[in-house]
Amino acid sequence: MNDSKNLTISVLSITAVILLAAVILATSGVHNPAQAVGMLDRGGDYIMVTAQFSENDEIIYITDAAAQITNVYSYDTTRRELILWDQIDLKRVLGAARP
Repeated sequence: MNDSKNLTISVLSITAVILLAAVILATSGVHNPAQAVGMLDRGGDYIMVTAQFSENDEIIYITDAAAQITNVYSYDTTRRELILWDQIDLKRVLGAARP
């Protein structure tokens, strides 16, 4: 009876050490932030696309298909807000491209 308790305690202790080592190895690795570069989503008349602007910055294109307008935003990490960079009138841009 005493031997089975000692065996159980030994197995649980070894398992705990292995799990602790796995957690330490998993959390001590290089920190890779999540990036959503090139993602696309569409909901109703809106289309949202992300794009890489620089190594640390991304921009977001949001197109209102019904109004034919595209807004370009960037995210300011220091102020934690979206900043409107540009608004593009697609009717004017696409109309100018016609022969």
